Formats: sequence, C-alpha cells, structure tokens
Amino acid sequence: MSSLQGQAIFITGSSRGIGEGIARTCAREGAHVAITYRKNQEAAEALAAELEATYAISAHVAQLDVRDPHAIKREVRAFAERFGAVDGLVNNAGLVSPGLLVTQPIEKIRELLDTNLLGPIQCAKEVLPLMLARRKGVIINIGSVASGRPFRGQSIYAATKGGLEAFTRALAVEYSRKGIRAHCIVPGPIGTEMLDESRALAEKEILSHIPLKTFGTAQDVAEMAVFLLSERSKFVTGGVHVVDGGYLLG
Repeated sequence: MSSLQGQAIFITGSSRGIGEGIARTCAREGAHVAITYRKNQEAAEALAAELEATYAISAHVAQLDVRDPHAIKREVRAFAERFGAVDGLVNNAGLVSPGLLVTQPIEKIRELLDTNLLGPIQCAKEVLPLMLARRKGVIINIGSVASGRPFRGQSIYAATKGGLEAFTRALAVEYSRKGIRAHCIVPGPIGTEMLDESRALAEKEILSHIPLKTFGTAQDVAEMAVFLLSERSKFVTGGVHVVDGGYLLG
C-alpha cells in the first residue's frame, strides 16, 4: 500500500514549483490533495486533472491568498467537508521580494510578513481544531536556507523563514501530546522559477557553495515531505529538515 493512501493533504501554493512537486508526490502515494493557487487557475486545473487521471485520486482546486484569513477558513472547511478530514497541511505558499532593508517600503515588508509567516500561522490555526478532534495530523512548513545563510537584500525574507522554524518547534511542543506532528523543511537552491533570477546572475557562485555541485529539484523536497507526512516518521516532530545538497555547509 502507498504511504499516504486515502489521506487528505492541503497544500498551499501548489500549482507550480515546490508545491506542485509535493502535490504530485502525495498523489503518487495515494493521497487526495488540495491544489491551491493565487493567480493561475488554468495551471491548477490542468494539474488536478492530470493527477486524478494518473493516480485515481481526487484533487480539490481552490483559489487561495494566504493573506486572507476568511479565504483560508472557507477553503480549509470546503476541503475537510469533501474528504472528511485534513490529515496533513503543507504551508508552501511564499513570496520573494529582494531589496535592502533601508529601501523597502513598509507595504512590501508587510506583504512579505503576511504571506510568508502570518499566512502559515493562520492556515495552521484553521486546521488544528480538525486535527485535534481526531488526535492526529501533520503540519509541514516550508522554510529556506536564507534563514541561516542570507544573501544581501533578504533581510525580511530571511526573518520570515527563521520565524517559521521557531513556529514549527513551538507547534511541536504545544500539540505533540495530542498526536499532531510539526516539521519544517528547509530547501536549498532548487531549480524552480523562484530561483531563475538568481541563477541567471550567479549560477557559478551558487554552485560553488553546494558540495554536491548541482541544484536540487522540487521532487527532492517532495520526497522529504511525503516521508514526514507518513507514518514512517511517526517518532519525528519539531525538527528542521534541510534539503540543500550541503549548501549550508559549503
């Protein structure tokens, strides 16, 4: 039997990039998945149709801006009503907006904080009562190596991702005794659209810091996510799991 057979996994920002990779891999392992998007409905619906046809699972498509707590409540409830539970939450939706702190307008700072930190907190707050009622569930927050090794222009982004690591540990302390596990996955340089700009400017420099001398893929992150969502990691909680090819060591 597949490791997530019949489970219901809600994934934010899952129409492309790392989120898409996690949705694909969860579906491969037998899970029903939420494909959430902010702008590209066509891509989300195409992905959902592909996963349903390929893996005989059900995919729930929803437009979701994680800055909107009312939208979070609405879509989590719709997903739970359709599948009877939320077994796992993957907080993947995130925003990158490089800029030196002194030049950043307060509106842009708030946008980063609301999307990358407050959004995941609100999503977790919404699924927790559903998980507590069943005394089981897994919450995964997608962090970044920027929290430990930031580039210039990443002060706010790094702060949000560092906050997610701390939030993960606190969730584990508060809810592990209720059967709910919390994890933070920290991807390194992953070959997605989010990396394209940096890669074009400094590919050799980035690779020089990766001992494995290659960029990672969304699939690399997704395999870790599936492991942490599954019962294979039932004695694991509160950890920060780095998937970076050794970047933080380089």
